[in-house]
Amino acid sequence: MKITGKALVGTLVTGALALGLIGSNADAFWPFSGDKTEAAKASSKTYDATFYVAGMGGHFAKAVTTIDPAADQPIMVSSLTKVDIGARPDHPTHDARIDANDRNTMFWSTYKIDKEVNGVHVGKTDLKTGKIIQDMVVDVPAEVTDTKSMFCASGQSKDHFIPISMTSKAYIDVFNKSDLKRVQRVFLEGTDADFKVPYKFYHGNTNNAMDRLLIYANEADKDHGKMFGKIHLVELDLAKFVKGEIKVLNKNVISGNPGTITFRAYYSPDDSKIAISGADVMFIVDAKTLALIDTEPMANLEENHDAMFTPDGKYVIATSRTKQVGPECADPKKPKEGEFTMDGELKLYDVAAQKFIGKPTSVCATCHIADGVEEHAILCGLDANFK
Repeated sequence: MKITGKALVGTLVTGALALGLIGSNADAFWPFSGDKTEAAKASSKTYDATFYVAGMGGHFAKAVTTIDPAADQPIMVSSLTKVDIGARPDHPTHDARIDANDRNTMFWSTYKIDKEVNGVHVGKTDLKTGKIIQDMVVDVPAEVTDTKSMFCASGQSKDHFIPISMTSKAYIDVFNKSDLKRVQRVFLEGTDADFKVPYKFYHGNTNNAMDRLLIYANEADKDHGKMFGKIHLVELDLAKFVKGEIKVLNKNVISGNPGTITFRAYYSPDDSKIAISGADVMFIVDAKTLALIDTEPMANLEENHDAMFTPDGKYVIATSRTKQVGPECADPKKPKEGEFTMDGELKLYDVAAQKFIGKPTSVCATCHIADGVEEHAILCGLDANFK
């Protein structure tokens, strides 16, 4: 059974979809993104942000939002458009990384090898115009196998963009921000940062002070094998790393559930905490010790792929791949392929309360349905400009 857009409209948990109103005024979006009257009276502390959410279709969803933590649906969308970097076959992306020096520039990398050019893409986009500034084809190192998943997470220094691969062996590239020339390619095997266990997938990020690079990997039963919820973390000196040198600053091991798989992460604005996406959970980690503060479960049919703090560090915006179940699904708790359509959602986590709050908000299905796209909406990472 193929779930059509028409069938999905009645089953989306994020509210009624305002079809045909993409990119229009805020009032047109309120039925889709939350109750306007309730939101207005619920809280005096709100956040205005434009999110760029990476997708496998070769574009970023651009969601202009207001976040009201006291509202029933805290993340309210006033405009939903997209920023294209290519097409699904050549530019599927997981990676949004806005330049800390220039918030109008976003760096990105691609998740799959482009078979036409036998490489992956690394580029940057002007967020004012939506136009690509530069798009470079990057070779895949010969020592790498298991290339189904390429770049996902990334970090940055003042002068460098640093995408992180999910391959086996995993590696980390360092590019000049100015011209996207690669200046380093780093493997951690054989260094002081070597995890010394079989693993699957590297991810990580840099802190806001841009003096540390966090890398973490899921331990596995063999190289790129079955994972079981044990995650190895290491922090490196960033200034040395961009020169190709390894200096370990911190290490730890944390644990989730057997189904936990770590993906992207962000440091809090004061660099005291780290929010790490973990598929079936989201981790909050003490940045000083790399010890766990909270392991917060995702709801059934949700899968967490990124987690970003608000500017005051009080909340985390988490991305979710969410299965929207069709009306003819035999078991709504365990839908089979063909019985659901994957949507991309944002949901809000309260750091002090250590829990998710309110209803999630779709940032993918609205456009997909309006455009007649029947494929799953597969999101991953996000970045944002807050006002």
